[in-house]
Amino acid sequence: MKLLTILCVSVLLVLPLAPQESAELKEATELTEQVIKLFNENKYDDALKLAKRALEIRERLLPLKDPLVGNSLNNLGEIYIAKRDYGKAKDAYLRLLQHQTERFGADDVILAHTLERLGALHYRDGENSKAEEAYKRALAINEKKYGTDHVQVAHSLFALGEFYRARRDFTQGQPAYSRALRTYGKHLGVHSAEFERTRDGYSCLGYDTTKFDVFGEINSIWQLLATPGGPVQAPAGTILNGKALSLPRPVYPDAARARGISGTVVVKVKIDETGTVVSAQDMCGGPPYLSESSVQAAYAARFSPTKLSGKPVPVFGVIQYRFVAR
Repeated sequence: MKLLTILCVSVLLVLPLAPQESAELKEATELTEQVIKLFNENKYDDALKLAKRALEIRERLLPLKDPLVGNSLNNLGEIYIAKRDYGKAKDAYLRLLQHQTERFGADDVILAHTLERLGALHYRDGENSKAEEAYKRALAINEKKYGTDHVQVAHSLFALGEFYRARRDFTQGQPAYSRALRTYGKHLGVHSAEFERTRDGYSCLGYDTTKFDVFGEINSIWQLLATPGGPVQAPAGTILNGKALSLPRPVYPDAARARGISGTVVVKVKIDETGTVVSAQDMCGGPPYLSESSVQAAYAARFSPTKLSGKPVPVFGVIQYRFVAR
C-alpha cells in the first residue's frame, strides 16, 4: 500500500522578498522560483541541485528561525520524496520539524503536515512506534486548532487509518476511518474524492482483516449523507465474482511464480449499462507482480446489465483474484 502521496507543487512556496535582501539572498529566491518550475516539470535532479544551493545560502545568511529556511527545507524534502530518496527526505523533514518547533512552538498547526510526512517516512523504515506517534501528534494538533468536526482533522484521521491498515490493525484503524468518512461525507459530500478514497481504504481494511461488518457501516453512512437522485452507487463490499457472465482467470506472472508470491488482489471496477468493465484498478495495493495481471483480467470480464426501475445503469463493485503459489 502506498503511504507516501506526493503533494501538489503548491507546497513549494515562494515567500515575498525582504526589502533589504542581499545579492545572495536574491539569488536564493530566484533559484527557488526555478526549483518550482523544474519540480513541476518532473526534472527532479535539476531541481535538487538548485534547492540545495538555495538552502545553503539561506542557512548561512539567515537566522535558523527565518521562514525562508523552513521553506527551503520543505522544498528539499518534497524533491527527495519525488526522487524516492526517502532517507534524505526524512533527514530534511526532521530538520524542518526542529525549525518549525523553535519558531512556532511544539503545538502549532503548521507542524501537522511535517509530522504526517515523517509518519510515512518512519513507517517505511520500520519505525512503527515513531510513525504512530507522529500521526497521532498531527491529529491532536489539528483537533486542537479546528475542533473534532473539520475536514483538516479528517485528513489526519485518514492518514492514521492508512497506517493502521498497513499493519492490519483493525481495532485501531476502524475508528479512524469511520470518523474520517463521516466528516468527509458531511462537509464534502459522498461523491467527493476524499470520501471515495476513505471508503476504499476502510473497505480494504475489512477485506484485509476479514472484518466484513465494515461494509454495513459504510453503506449506512452513504445512505445517511447521499443526495437524493444522485449517481447510483453499488453498496460497499459488493463482490461481483459470482455475478459475471464471463470471468477470465488472470495470468500468474512468471516473476511472481519464481518468488513464490501469493495473495489476493481486490480490483475495483465500474461496469457500464451494457455489462462491460470500463474502468478497473487495484484498490487495496495487492502483492507485487500480481496487480497488473489482475487488472487486465478484470477488463476482460463481462456482466449482465444492471437495471434500476427497468433502465440499465452503471454500477461499481469489486472482483477478487486469489493467487496460490505452487
